[in-house]
Amino acid sequence: MPLYAMHHPRDSRVAAIACLIGAMLCFGCIPVFLRFFVAGEKLDAWAVNAVRYAVAALFWSPAVVVLMRRQRGACATPGRSVWRAALVPAAMNLVGQVTYGLSPAYASAPTIGFLLRLSFAFAVLFGVVFIAEERRLVRTPLFLAGAGVCAGGVVTMFAERVAAEGSVSLAGLGILVVSTMGWGAYAVSLRKCMGGYPARLGFGVICLYTAVALIVLALLFGRPASLGGARGVVWGALAGSALLGIAFGQVFYYRGIRRLGPVVSSGVMLAQPIVTYTGAAAFLGETLTWLQALGGLGVVGGGALLLAAEARVSPEAGGPAPAGD
Repeated sequence: MPLYAMHHPRDSRVAAIACLIGAMLCFGCIPVFLRFFVAGEKLDAWAVNAVRYAVAALFWSPAVVVLMRRQRGACATPGRSVWRAALVPAAMNLVGQVTYGLSPAYASAPTIGFLLRLSFAFAVLFGVVFIAEERRLVRTPLFLAGAGVCAGGVVTMFAERVAAEGSVSLAGLGILVVSTMGWGAYAVSLRKCMGGYPARLGFGVICLYTAVALIVLALLFGRPASLGGARGVVWGALAGSALLGIAFGQVFYYRGIRRLGPVVSSGVMLAQPIVTYTGAAAFLGETLTWLQALGGLGVVGGGALLLAAEARVSPEAGGPAPAGD
């Protein structure tokens, strides 16, 4: 935290709120970018994933080198390197990122934006399974209500498309649900594995692992040649979306958490789908039917109930990492 924030708490709080708003804007615009790349420019989703994370890895590499030199074991778990500790979170991040990158081929940007809020529900559910203090949540009415509203919202969002289009929409639903499960597991694994390391170092290492894996997957399953005909503005958008969603957005979010706490920060993130919806309507012409919008609001409302349940049971519990890099 900057020195001025230590002497001016009000300024620090204002700065933290500004960081959370910045994170919300960064994360909210990414589904719009991805739909532009995959549905608009017809770029290969595997290749887009690889390029975006490669840009983020290049951005974070100097920070990892500097922080590794500074730490030299300080604040780290004895006998365990950050590279080993980051393996499980990196694997969960990879699951979330791969499926998230594939989702624009099956769903509109507003649908992706709203359904990604389901990641908070999975973060809570995985926390109940793997973190003992979280298990008190299961016995609270707010938890059960929130889980039920989230599930109802997901069904409502996809009911029309499943009935009209069959397997394509079912595939999209499956990919998005797996993605949100990956982000939820990533949040819990961060709490379990990375608590002894600075956030920038931990995320930097996770980012490097993920970038290498995505490049390998793109070479095995993707069509990197699809990038050959991309215009200069598209390459700029690829780099810009990587910095916004993976580099800057993460920094903004973590800084907000440190000052305002995870519960307040997660609550602010519930407004993220509104940013996605606005951007998709303005730049892609994509909107939701009234039934899909109702389902999306259900997902957000269910997340708010889960957030309230977690705040009552464990006000100091760590919140989930943001979804949708």
